[in-house]
Amino acid sequence: MENSSCVAIVGAGELGRAIGFLLKEKNIAAEFWDADPAVVPGQRPLAELIPAVDHVLFSVPSWAMRAAVTGVLPYLKPDATVVSFAKGIEKDSLQTMAEMVPTLLPPTQPFMVVGGPMLAAEIVAGNDAIGVFASKNAAALAWANDAFVGEHFRVETTPDTASVALAGVLKNIYAVALGIADGLGVSGNEKGWVTAAATKEMVDAATALGADPKIILGAAGVGDLIATGYSVHSRNREVGMVIVATGKCDIRGEGLSSLPFLMARLGEKAQAFPLMMLVNRIGIACEPARPAFEEYFAHADANANG
Repeated sequence: MENSSCVAIVGAGELGRAIGFLLKEKNIAAEFWDADPAVVPGQRPLAELIPAVDHVLFSVPSWAMRAAVTGVLPYLKPDATVVSFAKGIEKDSLQTMAEMVPTLLPPTQPFMVVGGPMLAAEIVAGNDAIGVFASKNAAALAWANDAFVGEHFRVETTPDTASVALAGVLKNIYAVALGIADGLGVSGNEKGWVTAAATKEMVDAATALGADPKIILGAAGVGDLIATGYSVHSRNREVGMVIVATGKCDIRGEGLSSLPFLMARLGEKAQAFPLMMLVNRIGIACEPARPAFEEYFAHADANANG
């Protein structure tokens, strides 16, 4: 496609760089900005960069999203599309990015949230990936197709921003569970069973929160869960493995960071999700992983046979 507009990518970490890689393949100019100027030597100030672009892509953790958007907002074109790649829940508001970011923007500002299996290391290696782009703005979705569809990248689009955002939150939490399973050295058969349990809980939790189960069962949910829960490139899987290896549970990642906030949204209903509660016991309450996991399996067996 022709390079008709420049893109700003806020957050020059691994995923941000992978997004820039995808855009470069389509001959789209992308300029990076990071809160740490050392990451992007010679970066332009936001006051100079943002007014010159038509699309601002945020590739920062969910806990940094409010500050990142607030910093950009004074310089944003009225019709510039704001895109969130973050997959988490904000602490104070208990909102997903699809809920929180629009509260910071003018009502008419185009907004899009992205989910799906998009492991950054695989993208830059030239492997296939899939992005699920969600927006209520048809022009924003058309741009996503034009900007990202390529030989190794597929795009799915939907207007359901709420479900795509929640799918990303859930898959991160359950990817930690799969990382814990790997850290404990469970068999492939057992990990398959845990994956099935995670899938069921993701659908049930999303339904309880008003999301579309079809989105959860698609690329934005289960597809992303399998990619991250089984990949050596996954941060949330790594968090689970590190917890087992070190016994520490103060490891920051989207899955563990969002878990208490998701449980707060579910309220008493959270107790109906035993695998979620297991991740909370091990990853938040710091219970020893092996006995907690063995207890979980024992209860699951009892329920299956009861």
